[in-house]
Amino acid sequence: MIRVLVTGAGTGSSANLMRALRAMAPKPFVVGVNDDRFVLKLSLADRSYLGPEPANKDYVDALLAIIRRERINVVMATDDNAVKALSDARVRFPIELLLPRPETIELCQDKYALTVFLRRRNIPAPRTFEVKSLRSLEAIFSRFSRRGLLWCRARRGSRSLAAAPVATIEQARAWITQWRDLRGVKVSDFTLGEYLPGRHFIVQSVWHEGGLLRAQSIEVLSYFAAGNNPSGTFSLSCLAKTVAAPEALQVTLDAVRAIEQHPSGAFFVELKETADGVPAITEINAGRFPSGVTALLAVGKDNMIGAFASTCVGQPVRIAEPLGSALEYYMVRDIDAVPGVFSEAELSEGIFRLALPSRTN
Repeated sequence: MIRVLVTGAGTGSSANLMRALRAMAPKPFVVGVNDDRFVLKLSLADRSYLGPEPANKDYVDALLAIIRRERINVVMATDDNAVKALSDARVRFPIELLLPRPETIELCQDKYALTVFLRRRNIPAPRTFEVKSLRSLEAIFSRFSRRGLLWCRARRGSRSLAAAPVATIEQARAWITQWRDLRGVKVSDFTLGEYLPGRHFIVQSVWHEGGLLRAQSIEVLSYFAAGNNPSGTFSLSCLAKTVAAPEALQVTLDAVRAIEQHPSGAFFVELKETADGVPAITEINAGRFPSGVTALLAVGKDNMIGAFASTCVGQPVRIAEPLGSALEYYMVRDIDAVPGVFSEAELSEGIFRLALPSRTN
C-alpha cells in the first residue's frame, strides 16, 4: 500500500495534493505534517502531526520519526523550504524521495542564477540584471533600448514575492526601498528584467532516471487579487485550463534536460510569452508540484500525482499521454472553495440564461 507524507498539511496546496492522491485506485493512506497547529486543523490527511518548521534543525528528525511510525514510502513537499530541507538531508532517508539533484534545487531557487544559466544555453528566458545597489538602477535601465515596463522582483521566494512592473528608475527605487524598509528584503536580492506581456503557461513534468513520465501544459487565464496589485497578475490562478502548447512544452523539456542530464523528480516551470509570442521561462520550481493548478494534473487518462507516488515505491505506471492531454479542462478556484474542474462541454450544464426584455427609450 502506498503511504504518503505530505508537508504543509492544512494549506490549500496540501489539500490539492491529497485530493489528487485520493483519485488513485487503490487510494493511498495520507499523513500530513505542519508546524502551525491552527492550519493543521484544516488538514485532509488520514492522520496529522504537529512538527517543527522546515528551517528548524529538528525538522528532518521529525520527518524520519513519522516515516518510521507510519511506514511511509512516499514524501511530497508542498513548498520550496521543505524541498530544500529534504534535499539537503536526502542521504538520511530510507525511501526514494524522487528529487532532482541538490545542485538543481539550489539553482532553481535562485531565479537570477537560473535565468543566466538558461540564456547562456540559448533557452528563452527574459533578459535580466541583478540590482547590486540603488545606484545601479540607472545603468540597468540604460541597457534596455526600448522604453517600456521592466519586471522588478526578488530573486528568491515564491508567490510573486516583491514582484511588480516598473516604468521608471524612480518607480523601481521606490518599490525596492519600500520592501527593504518594511519587509527587510535586501536591495541586492532584487532583479530587473524584461517585462513579458504575453500568455502565461505552466508546464508540469515528472521524470525518472532521465526518462519523462508525463508532462502537462496549462494556460493561466486569470488570477487571485489581480486588481489589487500593480501588475494585475499573481502566481496563484483562479481560472486556468489544460492546453496543447507545443512551443512552451519544448522550451520546458529543453530546459530540464539542460539542467540535468538524467532528470528525476517533479519540475514546475512557469513561462510568459514575449511580445513576439515566444514562450520564455520566468522560473522553475524543482522538486514539487504547483500549489494552484494541481487539480488539472489529475484529470483525464493519467494522474500525474499518482504517477509520481507509484514511481517512488517502484510501481511505475503506464502513461497513455506522456506529453499531456490536448483536451481542454478548466479549473475554477476561489477563496474557501474546493477547486472545480470541468470539461468544455460541462461548462454550460445546469446553467440557464435569462431572456431579458429589451428596453426602449
